[in-house]
Amino acid sequence: MSAVPRRPLHGLKPQAYEHPLDRKALDALQGTRGLETLVRKCNEWGFERLLRVQLTGSNLRVTADNFPQLHEMFADTCHALDLPLQPELYVGAGGEINAFTAGVDKPIVVLNSGAIDLLDDDELRFVMAHELGHVKSGHVLYYQIAEFLPVISEAIGDATFGVGALLGVSLQVALLNWRRKSEHTADRAGLLVVQDLQVALSTLMKLAGLPQRYRDAVNVDDFIAQARAFDGMDSDKLSWFAKWLSTAGQTHPWTVLRAKECLSWVDDGGYQRVLDAPAEVPLLLPAGVARFCVHCGAGCAASAVFCTKCGKPVPAAH
Repeated sequence: MSAVPRRPLHGLKPQAYEHPLDRKALDALQGTRGLETLVRKCNEWGFERLLRVQLTGSNLRVTADNFPQLHEMFADTCHALDLPLQPELYVGAGGEINAFTAGVDKPIVVLNSGAIDLLDDDELRFVMAHELGHVKSGHVLYYQIAEFLPVISEAIGDATFGVGALLGVSLQVALLNWRRKSEHTADRAGLLVVQDLQVALSTLMKLAGLPQRYRDAVNVDDFIAQARAFDGMDSDKLSWFAKWLSTAGQTHPWTVLRAKECLSWVDDGGYQRVLDAPAEVPLLLPAGVARFCVHCGAGCAASAVFCTKCGKPVPAAH
């Protein structure tokens, strides 16, 4: 366990640690034609209920009786992020380090058994906080849309002589671009909970493929040097294009890039500012937010007709 004393994060607001690339990509996504139709179809067809049945029927639910240590760690992580609602936690099959979140009204977090076996307690706490960061920031609705987009666009395409399928292509590009950027926000949530950069980086090293036989001799400093060198590649146009092209179809940014973004947040003082005043947010509304959903309180654009967090209609702006 980490010897670093953890500060309380009372009143933590997601806007306080949101990555600017996350917000920029989300603004672009919300302006993409056809998104409103997708949200309406997801609600109409009950995709969230279908997903919930699938997840609860194929994974092991974590309770205080069957997995007491995991249950307590998860509850502590929810409390650390000042999350008003504790999602359900499940353990799923899979030897790799992985986790995911689903469900807007009733969120579910699923941890692969490989994450539990291959990570120490602090690293596992980072992964839990990362997933709960998605919940706190309202990412889950769009994540679900991304999962079901091929099915929805095909159905809409059949009904519109292929036009809907063409719209689905542009939406998929916008969704994947935002999804990769949103991972940086979730990583910040993980770092805020563990409050130890070494823990965050060692977790990312294991995600990158650190062999188990070398885990006791891991050199985080070399990984830091690699991450900083990777940042320098952006100055070369060809390298930038190659990186963009190779991640265009990926749901997650490269792991070394995620490490670089964590380092940059610590270097520029943003991490420490949030740690010192977690409830403090700018007096100005965040970019793209003109009002707030009356159902869940999430920020909405002036032209929004539905909430991007809960998917419910919002009254017309006055």
